Parts: sequence; structure tokens; C-alpha cells
Amino acid sequence: MTDDLALIARRIIRGEAPQELESLALAYRELRETFNTKSQSWYYRALYRALAGVKPVRKGEWLVKGFRELGDSRPSYRVWLSNGKYKCECFYTRYGYTRERGICTHIAAVMLWRRQRTLSEFVDRRVMEEDTR
Repeated sequence: MTDDLALIARRIIRGEAPQELESLALAYRELRETFNTKSQSWYYRALYRALAGVKPVRKGEWLVKGFRELGDSRPSYRVWLSNGKYKCECFYTRYGYTRERGICTHIAAVMLWRRQRTLSEFVDRRVMEEDTR
């Protein structure tokens, strides 16, 4: 596991996000509000995965890097939207029924990544508008 990513994920959880990752910190706080019964470990794993990188494959489909240290058995997991609901390849592996019921951190990473991008685009547009005034 990359120590830098682990440190950054822990800083975001503590509310000490680096300025350049404020949009991810906001996305994290929104995720906490949505899934307020999840463990600290769940949030850490979701943040770590989001920081490691989510790759868009096509509209409504992403690849999330797998990490043995986080309990993954594959190098990556495909996450996609189906009828407005997220699905993940891990649902179709051993104990996948448990992950499907509770929402896996692969999906949470995609949610964080997507929300961060939306927030970043909003901030970028606002800054550009202020610069033209």
C-alpha cells in the first residue's frame, strides 16, 4: 500500500485535507451523511481507493484498482450503473452477497470520485467567472 495515499486518506477522515483535495474531502463528508452507519475502516478503504484512482471505461462504467491489503483478490473491479443502481464485480465472488447488501468500497470509491469531479468542475467554473469580472 502506498504510504502517501494512506496518510492522505487518514488526514481527510480527521478533517485535515490538503487544500488541493478539498473537493474530495467535501465528497467524503457527503458520503458519511449518506452512509452514516459505516465503520471508520469502510470510509478509509473507500477514500484510499478513490485516491489510488478510478478509471472511467465508458459512460456508466468504471474500473477500481484492487489491493490485497484491503481484502481484494483481483487486480481491479468493474463497477457499473444498471437501472440507476450501482453494481460491482465483487458481488459475484465469494461472500459477494454480503457486499451487495451493504455496498462495497469499490462502489463507494466511484461515488467519491464522481462527486469530487462534479465539485471540482463547479469550483473551476466559479473561479473562471470571478477571473473575468
